[in-house]
Amino acid sequence: MRTDKVAAFALPLAMALALAGCGSQQAEEVGQTDTAMTEEPGVDGDAATEGQARSEAATLAGRIAGGEMDRTETAVALEDLDRLVNDNPIDFPADIRPSLTEDIQSARSAFEAQDMEGLQEAATSIETTLSGSAEAPTAN
Repeated sequence: MRTDKVAAFALPLAMALALAGCGSQQAEEVGQTDTAMTEEPGVDGDAATEGQARSEAATLAGRIAGGEMDRTETAVALEDLDRLVNDNPIDFPADIRPSLTEDIQSARSAFEAQDMEGLQEAATSIETTLSGSAEAPTAN
């Protein structure tokens, strides 16, 4: 009789542990998003060569403006965008940095207020600033 009780208890426990170890699909997707976004040069301490930070910032702004990301991805993209602008002064010279910083702050405020239209407008302004400014100067 004791063996039956152990078997009856062990099966549900084993199944629960197996399911817990699988993780959720959403958690996996968030992990993949974080990994994909932080693999880009200039993000999370990786060195970006001249021009890479500007290119990555334009890509992030485009994705935010397109509204194709969920809230978690958008939050990560805004952090990465801010970090790129602040950590790469060659790619984002003083003549465009204030505008970019202001637009990033506007995007964050809109994001926190769940104002998707405002968020997309700020991201579009970032794209316009990046595409309208002269290419990053080369080091002499």
